[in-house]
Amino acid sequence: MKFFKGNINLKLFSVFLALLLWLIVFNISNPEQKGSRNVELNILNQDVFSSENKTWEVDRETITISYTVRSNKASSVKASDFNVYIDLNDYSITGSVPVYVELKNPENSASIQDIVARPSVVHVSVEDLQRKKFTLTTHRSGKEEDGYVVASIHTEPDTIYATGPESTIGRISSVGLLINVDGLNKTTSGKGKAVFYDANGKTIDSLGNVTLSQEEVDYTVVIHKKKDLKIAVNATGVPQSGYSLENLDISPKTVSVSGNESLLESINSIDLPPLDISGMSSDVQKVYSLDDYLAKGVSLTEPNNTVTVTARLKKNAETTEESTTESKEESKSTEESTTESKEESSFGSEEGSDGKASIKNSSSAEKKASVEESRQSTQEGKASVTENKSP
Repeated sequence: MKFFKGNINLKLFSVFLALLLWLIVFNISNPEQKGSRNVELNILNQDVFSSENKTWEVDRETITISYTVRSNKASSVKASDFNVYIDLNDYSITGSVPVYVELKNPENSASIQDIVARPSVVHVSVEDLQRKKFTLTTHRSGKEEDGYVVASIHTEPDTIYATGPESTIGRISSVGLLINVDGLNKTTSGKGKAVFYDANGKTIDSLGNVTLSQEEVDYTVVIHKKKDLKIAVNATGVPQSGYSLENLDISPKTVSVSGNESLLESINSIDLPPLDISGMSSDVQKVYSLDDYLAKGVSLTEPNNTVTVTARLKKNAETTEESTTESKEESKSTEESTTESKEESSFGSEEGSDGKASIKNSSSAEKKASVEESRQSTQEGKASVTENKSP
């Protein structure tokens, strides 16, 4: 125990000496150890299929290289020390092409050995080459400044060609530009990179084997001032007798338009042709297409381009009362005429009778006179109604 507790300096020296001896032995023996690196795959004779108007694609871009190396050289081995490649002249009908590996610096061959490529064979797909024309579309992001609107976007050129494998070109539905219009209040020009879109309108992020006739496209965003205009329209003509115009319903009453700022300053409304209600006795409705009545250089900012105008008619109350009075007078006159006919018939049948008949005859004459007075009164009432109706 006394030995272990004492002689600390001697113990430390012993440990240091042991480590030093181990390093000396290790460097003298210089043992081998395994290593690996991921190396980019190079392609030789890439134009071998060009004459056949075909294109090719390799299923991977890097190859893993395994090797053994002396321990004193292990840290110095880099991926750039290896040349890994395939030769498309080796292409077979199965699509398999062998992978070759070379050391770029022959001096390393003594220390780097047992070189193996994994995988040792890659697959090359070959298919017909397609060149397809697309009309450039434009897509916007952001929001222009309040009171302004994007009137149009122009691109130069307006078409573009995409070239690549037939199957890959088939995935492309359209080619366009994504343009940021956030905060714009004046016409702006710039350059943008073409983007691929699928049938669902989503961007296709990676199509490395497809080339475009040009990568960047010039564009111009035309910005116009926005303004709300009221719809102006009147009714024309005279409705059927006894009816009059109650009101005009306009839907919508205002629309949003855009145009040059100086042009919009002189316009406050959209004037529509009058709605004809001649001879009508019920509501009249008409749908106007605003595109036919907009000033040149002015356009709608919303997709709806129609206005519905409804003329609502009402029956005049005064005409209704007069018609009712006339109907009552005519009914009363008819009843009195019937009564008179009955009295005259009774008078004729009793003529030539005794004194009792004379009394009845006298009474009948009085009734006849009374009927005559009533008839005259009715005629006077009709004349009065006619006078009231006259202006």
